[in-house]
Formats: sequence, structure tokens, C-alpha cells
Amino acid sequence: MEKKNKSEKICPCGRIITNPNNKTGLCPKCQKTGINIVTILGIVGIIIKKHGSKVIKGVLTLLKT
Repeated sequence: MEKKNKSEKICPCGRIITNPNNKTGLCPKCQKTGINIVTILGIVGIIIKKHGSKVIKGVLTLLKT
């Protein structure tokens, strides 16, 4: 059996992270993907908050026709 270094973490994609300063446990590629997803969800949330009722009414009228 191999000894695992306690500072090494494994990203969900399978990469081993050896940087002890990495607090997220994600590799740089997965961090970028996560940031992009959170940004898109934030923008969608802001749009829904400002124009939610208009968007829902528009979608309902499209579905009725």
C-alpha cells in the first residue's frame, strides 16, 4: 500500500492536487467551470428577479398557442 500525503487532495475529475494552499479541493479546470456555472446562475437569478413576471407571462402565452 502506498502512503498518501495528507496535503494531497483528489479532484472529482480524478486529478491529484498537491498544492497545500488549495482550499477548494478542485483542480484549476474544475474551478473555472464552477465559477462559470455560478456566474451564469447569478445572472439568470438577477434577470428573473427584475423581469420574472413578464417572462412567465410570455412563456405561458407561447405555450397556449
